[in-house]
Amino acid sequence: MKAIDARSIDRLRTEHCRILLLNFRDPNKERKYALERDRMLTLYFVCSTFCFAAIILVQVTVFKSEDDTLTHHYINIVILVGFVIALILHGQQTEATYRLDFVWKLQATEEKEDMEHLEAYNRKLLANILPVHVAEHFLNTEKNNDELYHEQCDFVCIMFASIPNFSEFYVELEGNNEGVECLRLLNEIIADFDEILSEDQFRYIEKIKSTGATYMAASGLTQSTCDMQGFRHVTAMADYALRLKEQLQDVNEHSFNNFRIRIGINVGPVVAGVIGARKPQYDIWGNAVNVASRMDSTGVCDKIQVTKEVYQILSTKGFALTCRGTIEVKGKGSMETYFLDGKFVPQFSCSQIVPQEERGKKQ
Repeated sequence: MKAIDARSIDRLRTEHCRILLLNFRDPNKERKYALERDRMLTLYFVCSTFCFAAIILVQVTVFKSEDDTLTHHYINIVILVGFVIALILHGQQTEATYRLDFVWKLQATEEKEDMEHLEAYNRKLLANILPVHVAEHFLNTEKNNDELYHEQCDFVCIMFASIPNFSEFYVELEGNNEGVECLRLLNEIIADFDEILSEDQFRYIEKIKSTGATYMAASGLTQSTCDMQGFRHVTAMADYALRLKEQLQDVNEHSFNNFRIRIGINVGPVVAGVIGARKPQYDIWGNAVNVASRMDSTGVCDKIQVTKEVYQILSTKGFALTCRGTIEVKGKGSMETYFLDGKFVPQFSCSQIVPQEERGKKQ
C-alpha cells in the first residue's frame, strides 16, 4: 500500500511540477501558489540561525587552538559546504511537499465547488419539476423510491385555462417547419404565463402542469399559502386569471393572431401527491379539481367562469362578477355559475373632490 502511495505521489509530482525548478507546469497554479503565504518562513529562519550558531559553537569549542593550520581551515569549509548542501536538499524536498499539498488542497477546493454547483443545479432542476415545498421534502429527507408522497389540502383554489382555438391554428406545413413554429408560439405563451407567476403578488400560486394548450394552476397548497381569513390565495388566483387574459391579448397583437382564452376556477379540498420514482409528477386530485375542469370546458371564450363558492368570496373582495345562471355540468348536474369580469374601479363624483386650498383651510 505504501509503495502504491509513493508511486501516486511521484506521478502527481511529475504531472504538475518541473523536476529541478519545482515550479508548476500550469501558470494559473503557479500564480495561485505565489499568493499563498509561506507558513514555514519563520521556522526556516529560526532553524537556519540555530544551525549556523551550532557551527560557530563547534568552531569555537573544538577548533579553539591558536595554531590555525591548513587542515582546520579545510575542515571548516567542508562543514559549511555540507551544511549548505543539506539545507538546499531539505528545502527542495520541503518545497516539493508543500507544492503537492497545495495541489491536493486546490483539487479538493475545486471538487467541492463543483459539487456545490451540481447540488444547486439539481435543486433548481427539481424545483422546476416539483413545487418548492415538495422538492425540499425530498432533498432534506432520505426517502425510498417506492414511498408515496401525499398531503391533504383543505381549501385550494384551482384554475384551468385553455386556448380552444389553438388546434385550428396548428397545421403541419412545409412553410412552418412541419408545425414546429406553431409549437414555438405555444411555448412562448406558456413561458409568459410562467413568468407572471414569478411576481411576488402571485407567490400563493403553484403551476401544476400544462397539457397541450391547457394550463393548470392551484393556490393554497401549503399552510403558509392557504389564507382562510382573508382568502388571499383565492384573490391572487382571480388576479392571475385576469392577467392571463391581458397577456394573451398582448400576444395576439404582436403575433397578429386571434387566440382566445377560456378559464374556469373552483375552490375546495384536494389531495396532492407525487406519482412516479424515475420521472416524478406532482398533481392534485379531488372533486374540486374535476369541477374546476368543468368550469373551463363549459365556459365561454374570453370569459372566466367561477363557481358559486368562488363568487361568494370574490364578491366581497372588490371583484366584479356577473351571474351566468344555471348550466348543466357533466357528472355534476345543474350548477349556478358566474363570470369574473374584473375589479371594481372606485368612482368619485365632483362633489367628493375637494380643492387643495379648501383642504388647507379645513386643516
